[in-house]
Amino acid sequence: MSQLLYLRSFLSVYRHNSISKAADALHLTQPAVSRHIKVLENHLQCKLFERLPRGLASTPAATELERQVGPHLDALQRVVDSAGSKNASLEGIIHAGSTSGFAKLIFSGLATLPQYGIRLDLRAAPPPVLMKALVDGELDLAVTPARIPHKAVEYDLLYEGSLILVCAPRWRERLLRTGAPGGVPLIEVQGPLPALANYWRVAFGRNPDLPSVTVPDYQAALDAAAAGTGLSVVPECLCSDMLQTGQLIGRNARTKARISLYIARGKGSAGVDRVDVSRQLLLDAARNW
Repeated sequence: MSQLLYLRSFLSVYRHNSISKAADALHLTQPAVSRHIKVLENHLQCKLFERLPRGLASTPAATELERQVGPHLDALQRVVDSAGSKNASLEGIIHAGSTSGFAKLIFSGLATLPQYGIRLDLRAAPPPVLMKALVDGELDLAVTPARIPHKAVEYDLLYEGSLILVCAPRWRERLLRTGAPGGVPLIEVQGPLPALANYWRVAFGRNPDLPSVTVPDYQAALDAAAAGTGLSVVPECLCSDMLQTGQLIGRNARTKARISLYIARGKGSAGVDRVDVSRQLLLDAARNW
């Protein structure tokens, strides 16, 4: 039994890159967790972590050990968590995260959660903040266009589609069939990879004019375009209904400008019933986006 305890401490340290954070997650003292790691290293006759000025660095031996024991320890923990009630891991709150204006898609995909006795708590934040919340166990899953590698987080491809130019009908004459549109205000989305600038370079081989408006996410860009503010670049999955009703007109320049969405979740959450149900509902809904 002590070996399982040592391995559990190892897995927490590995995923948090920190003795103190691992101790908090396990409700143990830091000296206890440090002792578990030392005993395990002596038993395996290898070093698992290197101390850095801030945090720890995993050795190749630690990465291999996590690969071998991580899924099994997670499975054992799920058995313990669900013991005593068949539906204990299904009913409750699913803590989800969203970014870049995709909350509308998440709401529609998870609309049937109440039928399972699951309540939704949705948080909006930038991708790095969402990833940290997943690692710290504050979120169960997140939908994000950024696949930030982390050894405690796993990703599933949720959706891949086109980015398209959209604007209100008032700008119809300026939305040329070929070449870059001209004489229309531009709407940009904040972020490390601005959507408008990226699209313009891919579609037209140059940078766009300076945007007239900068907004925080794709949903805000869509709202601004529908209000007649100017031309924006948004994922097709967010605007298909507005294109069909004529609120917006669009143009797909047949470029390689695309966007991918991922479901991110902490490795320890895989197999928890309500997380699995929510994940599958989103995957099923995304087929029609």
